[in-house]
Amino acid sequence: MLYAKRNILPIALALSAVGWAATTAPADATKTTGLSHSITGHIIFQSFTTTATLSIASVATNSATTVEEDFPTRTLSGQDDSSMSLSATSTQDPMSSTALKDTKQAAECMAAGVEDWDRNLQIGGVFIILFVSALGAMLPVACKHVVWLNVSPRLITLGKFFGAGVILATAFVHMLGGATETLKDDCLDGRMGDFDNWPGLLAMFAVLAMHLIEHVLTATYIGGSEDDLTHMLSHNATTLAEPINGSDIDEEERKTDTNKKMTISGPPHGHIHTPMFMDMDRRRRHLSTYILELGIALHSVIVGMTLAVTGGTEFKTLLAAISFHQFFEGMALGTRISELQFMRRPLVLGLLNALVFALTTPLGQTIGIGIRQSFAPRSPSSLIVMGVLDSLSAGILMYSAIVNLLVEEFASPEFRTYSRKARIACFVAMYAGCAGMSIIGKWA
Repeated sequence: MLYAKRNILPIALALSAVGWAATTAPADATKTTGLSHSITGHIIFQSFTTTATLSIASVATNSATTVEEDFPTRTLSGQDDSSMSLSATSTQDPMSSTALKDTKQAAECMAAGVEDWDRNLQIGGVFIILFVSALGAMLPVACKHVVWLNVSPRLITLGKFFGAGVILATAFVHMLGGATETLKDDCLDGRMGDFDNWPGLLAMFAVLAMHLIEHVLTATYIGGSEDDLTHMLSHNATTLAEPINGSDIDEEERKTDTNKKMTISGPPHGHIHTPMFMDMDRRRRHLSTYILELGIALHSVIVGMTLAVTGGTEFKTLLAAISFHQFFEGMALGTRISELQFMRRPLVLGLLNALVFALTTPLGQTIGIGIRQSFAPRSPSSLIVMGVLDSLSAGILMYSAIVNLLVEEFASPEFRTYSRKARIACFVAMYAGCAGMSIIGKWA
């Protein structure tokens, strides 16, 4: 509006001057007509020139004023917009950060493959584990049946009890602890519900299942009714009461033989068995040994798969721990295998049983190498499967170590014939096996 007023005023002044000149001129001033027209034209031209000049100046002034007035406002407005955007971003930052964190965690959980995985090192690990497992399991069998292997039976027996401690620590520290960590992983996202003791529950289920299986197999495989057992015991009592070689045994000589100190080398062979009792005892030893081997084999396959999907420096640490574990676990199992009474070819059958154990962990490694590219170790399905298998394996090893090794070996007639120092050495070996495997659990 101010711009319009400034432009109208010069135009009005120019028109007024032209009108005044026309009215005041004399009517007969013919001679001066051209001059009047010239003056009038000149005045009009000057008026429009002045008007145009003022208009241009006014436009320039107004434009500059507008720019000067509007620019700070726009700048402030831009600053305000930026401030508002920053403030809005800062206000929404927790939600955006949480969403980003959830997306990153989901990507990590579903990531497949193994970082820093070395094929040559993994293949070398397969042969290392195979050699160590075979050495631990076959050494007791070979020492029992090969004469020229001059290995002390005391050393083999101590290795058996040390291996029993290793198996027990593996069940409680490694398998059960690993299952607890796996089933509490953040990637499961509450899929296991509000119950936090799944590993213990599954391990208890495995113990009860092993007890039931062994009971059923004992009744089926070993056989023998209550009447047969009663007849066998009465027959043994009658045989003990009969004189030997036609005369009674001297009482003093009997006491001397009974109080004779025994060593760790083995039990006396003067006790009396009927053929049925010997057969039942042989079958029971076979069954308990095979159940022990089954539990160890299931656990070894899982251990092999875990080793194969591990990369970097962690693989070397885990390889050393598993090698230690496999050797002494194999020695405990191999000692039990060496005590089995095979009808024919005991050395060959004993070595074949030991070889079955030696192949289980490399079998798991081979499976792990084959699935490493598609295996997502932190996916919910993988975590649940590995956690459940670890829990069940822990229960199987608990039952095998406690029932088939600790209770059976420490309560056997052979162990009772050992001297006091020998029995103490067996206990110390078992405790050392537990301690050693538990310490290794800090790194693997």
